[in-house]
Amino acid sequence: MHAKRRNGRVLLYRSTYIRKGARNNTHGYAEQRFVGSICADAQAIPPELARELTDAEMQYVEQRVIEPARQEAEAKQRAEVARGLDPNWRIDEAVRLLGEAIDKATASLGKVDMLSIDTLQQVAGTLFEMVGKSVSLESRPEKPLKNALESIKRAASAVKEGRCGRAPTENVRNTEQYQLWTEIKAAVEGDTRDSLLRALQDTGFVKTKTR
Repeated sequence: MHAKRRNGRVLLYRSTYIRKGARNNTHGYAEQRFVGSICADAQAIPPELARELTDAEMQYVEQRVIEPARQEAEAKQRAEVARGLDPNWRIDEAVRLLGEAIDKATASLGKVDMLSIDTLQQVAGTLFEMVGKSVSLESRPEKPLKNALESIKRAASAVKEGRCGRAPTENVRNTEQYQLWTEIKAAVEGDTRDSLLRALQDTGFVKTKTR
């Protein structure tokens, strides 16, 4: 037996070898006969199909269709449960919506007063802090490097989306963004013993450069 996938279903065919001369044929060949079909995501063999299958063919369908479908369904359920418990995507979405609200508010001052804009900016700042501190199910406290990497990726995405605004034409070094970047760079690869690079070197994960 062999299977073909088409339009969300698995088509099952039974192969029969026709020997040379059995039908006045000059050479042997395999003949394919359609047996039935089953949904690609089925987790059990339908009774009407089971009646058409031999024990060996039942085992074939179990291995090729049923078991993979069960595993995929279980993985999907685990992912849904993990997403339901993970605060990070909710925080990211809240930050995105707040960013849009601030943009709309500043563009339409006649509809939203400055006090409301200040409130939005304060809430957005709080959420940005939460984004940096929140921990997803895939990044637990025992994986600090993974946590740091995810925070950096989220920060980079936020900057690209314009949540930090644009740099002024002058005195860029006096902006909060530049000062924070300087501190981040020092915390990651600075010469002090408190930097991440030094910590990894001290624990042997990163080799110290020799001069």
